[in-house]
Amino acid sequence: MKKTDYDDHAAITDNPLMLAAVVAVAAIMVIAFTADTQSVGVDEGDRAIGLSGFAYDGNGWNDFDLKDYFDESWEEGDVSGEWVVIEFMDTDCPYCVASADDIAEDMQDFSGNTPSWNGPVVNFVIVASELTINGHDSSRGEIQAFRDKTEGYECAGSDCSSRPGPPHYAPYIDDIDREILNKWKVQGTPTYILIQPDGIINWISSENPGEDLTDAIIANTPRSS
Repeated sequence: MKKTDYDDHAAITDNPLMLAAVVAVAAIMVIAFTADTQSVGVDEGDRAIGLSGFAYDGNGWNDFDLKDYFDESWEEGDVSGEWVVIEFMDTDCPYCVASADDIAEDMQDFSGNTPSWNGPVVNFVIVASELTINGHDSSRGEIQAFRDKTEGYECAGSDCSSRPGPPHYAPYIDDIDREILNKWKVQGTPTYILIQPDGIINWISSENPGEDLTDAIIANTPRSS
């Protein structure tokens, strides 16, 4: 090493501000090389983008944040991790009304309380939007009536209490302004999204025509031995 090189090295180590800057740059480089490179988005294989708002759980409207369900340390094959299904729906969507019983069955079958199911717990989150279609005029009261199956509101032309299936226990998110629907680039309802315990999107119904949600859960989640 030339004398000038020694002099430059000494200048750096003797200058606390310069040394701190060098250490900071080195730390940033380490983080850049070791950070999770998983893309964040709304497609299969992406780490799910944020989803938050006010949710009705049967007792009132409370803050909701999807990330509270996730455990980024989860490893593939670990049956103890809890999965999440997001359903995007509209209380005036005839297809959503017709599928309400199927969703109720899935909520029960994959809740972890069914002896015949040896897979993970699957949590359900319902995002209730209002599509820009004539007659699709929703409200928080209508969302509550759809979830709880109570009288006094019209869902797709009939009283919400007459929809198929029992009341639902899942939280219903108020997305009447379609902010979440648009952010997640959902094109129609119902749309179902299956998310792994680590927050990675595993399956989307719109990307798998012909495969229903029940089959997707059975096919993509692990089993206990």
